[in-house]
Amino acid sequence: MAEVTSSLVPPPLPSPLPSPLPPPVLVTDFDGTLYRGDDPIRHYARRAARELAPDRRRIVLDGVDQYLAMGAAASAVPEAIDGWEAVMLLARRLGVDPDALQAAFTDTRVHMLSEACSLEVPSGYAELLQQLRAGGVRVVLATNSPAEGLDPLLRRLDLLPLVDEVVAGTGKPAGLRRLLQRELGGSGTVGAAGLAPERVLVIGDHWRNDIEPGTDIGAFGAYIDRFGRADGPADATATTVEGLLEPIRKWAATAVPTTAPAAPTTPAPLLKALPSETS
Repeated sequence: MAEVTSSLVPPPLPSPLPSPLPPPVLVTDFDGTLYRGDDPIRHYARRAARELAPDRRRIVLDGVDQYLAMGAAASAVPEAIDGWEAVMLLARRLGVDPDALQAAFTDTRVHMLSEACSLEVPSGYAELLQQLRAGGVRVVLATNSPAEGLDPLLRRLDLLPLVDEVVAGTGKPAGLRRLLQRELGGSGTVGAAGLAPERVLVIGDHWRNDIEPGTDIGAFGAYIDRFGRADGPADATATTVEGLLEPIRKWAATAVPTTAPAAPTTPAPLLKALPSETS
């Protein structure tokens, strides 16, 4: 009997499905960005200057008021990046030692937990973060504030539902660079899972700490320049966060893949700090 052969070719194995793109990432600052208000700055100034002679105390308090009202260029401390630094520079100039300043800062963070401290969460920014998370953007809150006392403050302001992750004690600017490297898979260009720098956005009110580490790697920089310092370039700059909402929406429109899964809506865990470069 003749051998029977088949000319049928086995069908090719199906190609593996492409891995889903990782979600784009928005890294937001805390003080002056996710919340704002000058009450803590003025409390810090009063607490820092309280042991000074009345005339020297008045110089500190008036100097801080001038900085907050007129901006850096018109103040006695044009080198100050923000109100916190204005207090520190003025107080040191008049003889307040570092230990007293640290005690004043700690007391101010406690004051911020009280309803007596007036703070504002910009409603437009809060709503936008909720929309972005629902649309597939991962939101990371990165702050130099220590973990101690941060969780109750986030809860007081009802901020945990706005973010996926909280990184306390970030140690910006170097710590933000490490955080961004983590998001990119350690490469600094395109992460192993395909997250490109242009799909990362950094936003904050301190250019060197919040913006430069991102724009250096090609991330979108959204700079809140309240005090008119113009410390460096950014993709979008405004005096308030409200002026950045539309640029952020446009970034998200190009950064979010059409098949991106919705981000979780559970409260974020509180991280104590990023690992150090040597750990």
